Amino acid sequence: MKKLLLCGMVLLSTSCADFQKNMSDGMKAVNTALTPKSSTGTQTAAAKQSGTITNEQCKTSVGKSRDYFEQIVGFKLNETNSSGYTSFSESYNLRISDRKDRFGGNFPICIINIDPQTNKVTTFSMPT
Repeated sequence: MKKLLLCGMVLLSTSCADFQKNMSDGMKAVNTALTPKSSTGTQTAAAKQSGTITNEQCKTSVGKSRDYFEQIVGFKLNETNSSGYTSFSESYNLRISDRKDRFGGNFPICIINIDPQTNKVTTFSMPT
């Protein structure tokens, strides 16, 4: 009787291990199928969301072109989505994806000012 019980436990543990391995392999196959193969644009891993940039991209934005930021955020920067638009300057509020705001929330912003004549960023700020 003890040998029969022992054999049953060995068979049960083997089938459980096979089940766990099969489930693990199945989940890996699903994850592989759902993961994009390559990314387009110049966004970093931290700035995957549309309309966001990273903290570092904000800090190094002075001198960068409008086209550069349009490629990163995924839409055109124009007067309809500008927070301040004059003939001398255009301001855009862009969400920073890898930083928290001063209240611990998830909406820190980078304000960039673009000169419409040169289409280059002249200043940036990150309100705390």
